[in-house]
Amino acid sequence: MDERVRDEPGPRRHWARTALAGIEAAEETEDALAQALDPHPDVQAENNVRRARAVHAAAMGLGPAGCAAAAGVPEAMLAKWRAQDPAFDTALTAASALAGAHQVAAPGKVSGLGLRLLLQAVARGVHTGTAATYAGLRSDQLLRLRRSNPLVSELVDVALQQARDRRGSRRRPRRTPTYRLVSIGEQLQPPPGDDRP
Repeated sequence: MDERVRDEPGPRRHWARTALAGIEAAEETEDALAQALDPHPDVQAENNVRRARAVHAAAMGLGPAGCAAAAGVPEAMLAKWRAQDPAFDTALTAASALAGAHQVAAPGKVSGLGLRLLLQAVARGVHTGTAATYAGLRSDQLLRLRRSNPLVSELVDVALQQARDRRGSRRRPRRTPTYRLVSIGEQLQPPPGDDRP
């Protein structure tokens, strides 16, 4: 990459927007190709593809949160699949062991797949701290990464802006005060052993 892109905020912002548009386009293309091959997929076939994505994420060194994000399911669903499907559980365990044996992802470091999952989640409106777990990072590690790498920081900023743009005017309304209604006509019975008058 050209050094000027690393130093100037204007080209960096343009680069980040282009990169995120490419991520979104790749996802749309993958969906369109799958639709072309099987216009009427069944749930089982879709879940099998999701399981394969989870195994791939495990082989890339991602933990349960990242595997679930790659599969597009909640972590609870991933855990349920593991409990119900011994072959899937074995494959996920083996993929994780492979990643560990070959040091695919060092602790506190993010892979390209992890960064992609993080950016996709942030762009959909997921809190950055939660999205960081998909990449195997803690919030403080993501903050340090953003401070040390202006390109990553720009990517996250653009993803946050996309989330705001998608949300538009659908901002969460202010919480109205809530009240609990209590009937004053009935006396509450004191708990047993309470001798107060």
